[in-house]
Amino acid sequence: MATMSFSQKSANEKDVEELENDTLNWDKTLQTLTDELLFLKHLLASEVFQPINPDTSEKVKSYTEDLEDLKTEKIEVQLALRNHKNDLNGMLECEDISCEIFYKTQHQELLNSLKELLANFKDLKLKIFNFSIPFLKKN
Repeated sequence: MATMSFSQKSANEKDVEELENDTLNWDKTLQTLTDELLFLKHLLASEVFQPINPDTSEKVKSYTEDLEDLKTEKIEVQLALRNHKNDLNGMLECEDISCEIFYKTQHQELLNSLKELLANFKDLKLKIFNFSIPFLKKN
């Protein structure tokens, strides 16, 4: 998965342009995540795991369900990101610090959600890779 760079500045130190750049980068990261989720789904459905025994079947089913859960979580983050991108224009009209802080707090919360999603995906991907290795080794 493509690495995602996280700015060293806190959301409160950023201006609208920087926040918009963050959201564009996050969008790219989520698109890469979409591609990786699809790849792993296809991997688990492939003939690599044939002949299948009950234990293998159960693990494939469990990992497939976990991928679907992550896909749902990713869609929620994407929707929040889309809404946030639209909301950032409102930040230009802020006349007081509390208004600006609202948008920057929203930005930070979205970043935290994205980081959590990526950490969960990384953990699941590692489990699927470790599960798959014995099936992929040449005899």
